[in-house]
Amino acid sequence: MAPAMSGAPHNRANGTGARFPAARISLFYICIFLVMGVHLPYWPVWFAARGLSADDIGLILALSLGLRVVAGPVIAVSADRLGRRRGPLVALASGCLAGFALYGLTDSFWSILFVTLIANALLSAMMPLIDTLALQRAPLDGFDYGRVRLWGSISFIAASMGGGWFLAQVTGTGAEQIWGMVLVAAALTVGAACLLPGERRSPGIDGQTDVSRRFPSSRHVWSAALRLCRHRQFLLFVLAAAAIQGGHAVYYAFGTLHWRQAGLDDSLIGILWAIGVVAEILLFLVAAPFVARLGPAWCIAIGGVAGILRWSVTAFTPALPVLMLMQCLHAFTFGATHLGAMHFLSRAAPPGLAATAQSIYAALSAGLVIGAVTYLSGVAYQAWGGFAYLGMALLCAAGALAAIRLARVWDGDVLAAQPQSAEAAGNS
Repeated sequence: MAPAMSGAPHNRANGTGARFPAARISLFYICIFLVMGVHLPYWPVWFAARGLSADDIGLILALSLGLRVVAGPVIAVSADRLGRRRGPLVALASGCLAGFALYGLTDSFWSILFVTLIANALLSAMMPLIDTLALQRAPLDGFDYGRVRLWGSISFIAASMGGGWFLAQVTGTGAEQIWGMVLVAAALTVGAACLLPGERRSPGIDGQTDVSRRFPSSRHVWSAALRLCRHRQFLLFVLAAAAIQGGHAVYYAFGTLHWRQAGLDDSLIGILWAIGVVAEILLFLVAAPFVARLGPAWCIAIGGVAGILRWSVTAFTPALPVLMLMQCLHAFTFGATHLGAMHFLSRAAPPGLAATAQSIYAALSAGLVIGAVTYLSGVAYQAWGGFAYLGMALLCAAGALAAIRLARVWDGDVLAAQPQSAEAAGNS
């Protein structure tokens, strides 16, 4: 694994004054995924310890996800127009730390909701920016993006397993310990953000120039982005990928609580979460020929088929060995779907709008769709418990069908070209 941290051997100082950019970016991935590795699986436990019901938890998580619909694209477009990544990341990381610290002052549903909206919006907004920075620096500094990004997944495993082991040693719910671990990880993320390399003023990985050179103002960026959003094949893509990723809603929001109620201790729960991420990492390591052979749309379709199987079996709380096997399918339900989505965007997004297109996809899928599904999953889990997973299987079926349709109608071209030409010709 060491090569991942040394993907840019002897990274020399450049115009940004930063040495070892691969190691610095890897460090940021490690720190931000430490936050996520504790926050994602265990934060619902903190909510429950504060007396929130499953309905309350589902509503809070859904609203915070829904906020991404606005916050994500606005922050991404602003960062593109500024031509900066490090400064916004430092500000976002600092705000996220402050948001998590404010949980100590919350004493009601409304105060918890307010703080969650702030902290989660800032946390989620960092990922498109660090991915953009890593992708921009990788070819210029001679390191491999995948090997740098891999450290984030490894960090997530360490946090989820370590967090589970630690919570198994404490008495009570462990809510205060969960909060403390998140605070420490968020503080480390601020430090890592300050160490990030700056931007290098040259074409990106696909030879595109900076967005600000292509679009004189943010209004032009939004206009081009809206043309992309109106493209039927882009909408079909969003439906497919968002439905399959939305199928993780019950798992993300109530997986830990459900397994606790099934009698599993926190250390086993941490292992189950880690199995999913290990499977994801293994897929990422061997994914290049897999994606090249099948194409983005079929990768998404495979994720949907895997989701039908995974959630249908998980709904019945099977024996631990079977549950572990179902966790291995995370390689496809998340990994294959994510790879398909990223490769689709890299081929379909118009020149100069790669980051903005990614933020729009994240806003619609991880914000609007998953937000709505998360709220509904809270209602479903309150009423039916683990059988709420069956609804996730149906959602994955819909996503798989949409992905198969996309594979048949998309020819691999840049999607913006067709609507833009139509507009130039005066047609709607």
